[in-house]
Amino acid sequence: MNGRIAVMGGFGGGNLGDELIGLAETGFLDAKGIEALCYSFDPAVSQEIQPDVRWLDYRDFPDYFQRLRNIVRRHSLRKGQPLPDRVIIGAGGLLYDTPLTHLIGWHSRTLYLRKQQIPYALFANSLRKPKSNLGRYLLRNVLRYASSVSLRDQLSLDIARELYHRDDYRLTRDPVLTLGKVLRPTRQAPVQQGLVGVAPRPWGPSGEHQGLSFWRKVLTGIMQRGLEPVLVAFDPRMDVEFCQRLGDSLKLGDVRSWDLTQGLAGAGAVFDGCEMVFGMRFHALILALLLEKPMLAFSYDEKVTGLMSDLGLSSLCHTLDGNDRTALEFVDYGCRYLKEKRSEVLTGMRRYVLESANLTTEDFAGIVDSSPNVKNHKNCGS
Repeated sequence: MNGRIAVMGGFGGGNLGDELIGLAETGFLDAKGIEALCYSFDPAVSQEIQPDVRWLDYRDFPDYFQRLRNIVRRHSLRKGQPLPDRVIIGAGGLLYDTPLTHLIGWHSRTLYLRKQQIPYALFANSLRKPKSNLGRYLLRNVLRYASSVSLRDQLSLDIARELYHRDDYRLTRDPVLTLGKVLRPTRQAPVQQGLVGVAPRPWGPSGEHQGLSFWRKVLTGIMQRGLEPVLVAFDPRMDVEFCQRLGDSLKLGDVRSWDLTQGLAGAGAVFDGCEMVFGMRFHALILALLLEKPMLAFSYDEKVTGLMSDLGLSSLCHTLDGNDRTALEFVDYGCRYLKEKRSEVLTGMRRYVLESANLTTEDFAGIVDSSPNVKNHKNCGS
């Protein structure tokens, strides 16, 4: 008997990657014959994207941090919201301490679940080394009391082991990698030689302004090399305006973005006709994998670095430091590498997707089929 299982993630913000994670996880539950019960930061948005799912409002989850937010924002808790018997938290980069309030929120939710004796499992999360001592403390507690923990890349696994020792950490993969058939558009435009899908996000050592300046220079250099970039926005809250400003300044034409009113099927159409993908967004790279488009990664975060490392393509991953000259040198190197080893790279990508789909499906099923208790790993050391 599985009981009432709820999934918590970054749903409701319209970020294509987060919503695709939700689609994968509700699919896992449906395959098990379990009603999909998910928490959303905006249930109205989530209902529009996935109308067959029962969406609950995070504002009605009575953890301590949320109660304080409700008081500040004058939101009344609705009575009668069901509490689940078990919770699965994941996937993605949920447990970061930048901003610190983000991790405080997740710690508060898990603390409330512990107080209610409701087990929670961490599924396919990626980790970043905490920036503060408080962040370390909070993340260690989240890891310590989870009924089980699976992480979606080896780098995250190493970070977890460094933070808190337990002997049951597992390596899994991003669940979106199970959605290959769902995400392929029904009609695909012919691949256009030199057309590159570029998926940036606001970023920069000195904030968004430097991010714009950096990407303008990189995109200019890309065009000088005979490539045609098309900007793809993954997050409507952050990327659309950023990409539009970039595109307008360089006269690149319309920015491609996912239309939530059309649902998630065929979302891979954002890269329609592209020969390659230059991705800063993690799920831009995941889509490239599923669509079998050679890719270069521009890493602003450990999750991007971890993915490319697990793929065996660390040489095709550039850690962003604001230096457009070294970024363009990386583009030159990466394009040569992909031209020379295209067949080898694509074979490795296909193998990774197949392995990931099997591993992730089995991992989620294992969490659902287990009978966990709320655990205190006091004897595991620290």
